[in-house]
Amino acid sequence: MTLNKLKNLLVLFLLAICLVNCDDTDPINPPVTEEEITPNPTPSPTTPETDPVTSQQTIAFYNVENLFDTVDDPENGGDNEFLPTATKQWTLERYNHKLNNIAKVIKGMNYPIVMGLCEVENEKVVEDLTKVELLSDYQYAVVHEQSPDHRGIDVALIYQPSAFELLEWKTYQVDIPDEQIANFTTRDILLVKGKIAETVVHIFVNHWPSRSGGEAATESRRTFVAAVLRTAIDDLLESEPNAKIIVMGDLNDEPTNMSVAEVLQAKTTKEGSIIATDLYNCTSDLDKAGEGSYNFRGDWQMIDQIISTGNLLDTNFPLSITNFQVYKEGALLFNHPDNGLTPDRTYGGDTYFGGYSDHLPVYLEVNVQ
Repeated sequence: MTLNKLKNLLVLFLLAICLVNCDDTDPINPPVTEEEITPNPTPSPTTPETDPVTSQQTIAFYNVENLFDTVDDPENGGDNEFLPTATKQWTLERYNHKLNNIAKVIKGMNYPIVMGLCEVENEKVVEDLTKVELLSDYQYAVVHEQSPDHRGIDVALIYQPSAFELLEWKTYQVDIPDEQIANFTTRDILLVKGKIAETVVHIFVNHWPSRSGGEAATESRRTFVAAVLRTAIDDLLESEPNAKIIVMGDLNDEPTNMSVAEVLQAKTTKEGSIIATDLYNCTSDLDKAGEGSYNFRGDWQMIDQIISTGNLLDTNFPLSITNFQVYKEGALLFNHPDNGLTPDRTYGGDTYFGGYSDHLPVYLEVNVQ
């Protein structure tokens, strides 16, 4: 056998080894569906970090899309698909990559002094997030309670103890009577009370039921949660008539939908004098301009919202909020061929894309006098 033939056989042998050992879970060209497509499914550890978009203190909310750890919880069937042995092959490397992605987002919003989160599996994953090197200087603390959600996901809140003094917290369990699904369970509403400077604020963190199954067919679930929240707010205002309230969350409805505008009674305009205890939707201006936090088949929807009582909108007060924004930094987006710029998600089905989330985060600026 000639030397050239031996070389050719060696090349073929090495190629065969590569094909056997290559990880086929991150294909260069993943299957494309109507809503799930990406030009860059492989995670990039060198994603550029951008400077914060504001020098002001901020308050934020982020649906982080299925932040699960890699350990099986026998009491949570919802985590079964997010294990190293599952079809998604959710490994420690992928988990840490996601934590670092979220930390970059937090940096980009100038390290919010308070930030609501949803779609977190448990308190541990939130604590792991606060320990990421990029966040370590801010010593974020965690507020979390396990909820009975059927998918095994919860809401949580992180805060900087140097800027937000935690006073107390509680949760409201939401038991929805549903004709379609027996014993339907969803996320608790988390209420956190604390001080920013010398002003007491009450923050409700929400993740309302999704539209899966159709917007109209599932509307009653969201109006039910809105009614629970409205009752909680009314009770709070009865005991503290001048309570300063912030409502944040993925409401899975838009500002003009019945659950938000009518049941929760969050106003979308500020015509006339602002009433101190009325709710005002901070998203309104951007929503009317066609902006959104979630792209559904090319339609930007403002389903991630921050709402406040009127007494937080007066810049003459010791504490006020202003300048609501959707954080749309370029690394969080990709250009969908049909739907345009779209949030770069972590998974599409079982296909790993390595992105940030299928939602964009939202934030507003805090003014302290």
